[in-house]
Amino acid sequence: MAGNAQTLLLKWSNGDWNKPFDRLFNDNLNYDAMLQRVKEMIKVLPPPYGNIIKFDCLTGLRPAEAVESVRLINDKEAFAKYYKPERMALEHFRFSSVFLRRTKKAYISFVSPEILKIANSISAASSYNRILSYNAVRLAIRKRGINCDMRFCRKIHASWLSHCGIQSEIINMLQGRTPRSVFSRHYLTPKLDYRDKVLQALDKLRRDIER
Repeated sequence: MAGNAQTLLLKWSNGDWNKPFDRLFNDNLNYDAMLQRVKEMIKVLPPPYGNIIKFDCLTGLRPAEAVESVRLINDKEAFAKYYKPERMALEHFRFSSVFLRRTKKAYISFVSPEILKIANSISAASSYNRILSYNAVRLAIRKRGINCDMRFCRKIHASWLSHCGIQSEIINMLQGRTPRSVFSRHYLTPKLDYRDKVLQALDKLRRDIER
């Protein structure tokens, strides 16, 4: 019994097990606080940089992945391979060197025409398109004295989909986390309307960010 207790303690002491509790009790890390900080960031940044952040919230990609995704969307040849209009999906897995790394992966994002327009608007500002990078966005944020982390975008995306009743297994797959459970790997069969529900939730999030 003592041995089992010791094993349990070792498991709990390994990793970032306390982070969920930090988010529960830290008012600066709850959903509303993160969304407000992101909206403030978008408001004071030049539109191309603000739209990168908005696009990131709506796709749930990691910051550097969001920048690369925008580049591919604005490359006509790549876009034909990247976007499947019948699925309303960006297929990141087709660009494995960019999105399928050893520890960090992104497979697919559902995007509406409105989300694509946000990405396209960044290319319209050609001077920003030439220098667009995650580092450029971070420097622009820092220059304006804003204390915000662009990684909030990914947390907002996951939290909002969860609030809207999207299964955690679906959210994990959309954010590039491979399911580990037997249920997810062999038995999970999403309802036919799961994509529509995701897109509806993202449209609400987009309107909330733009409000």
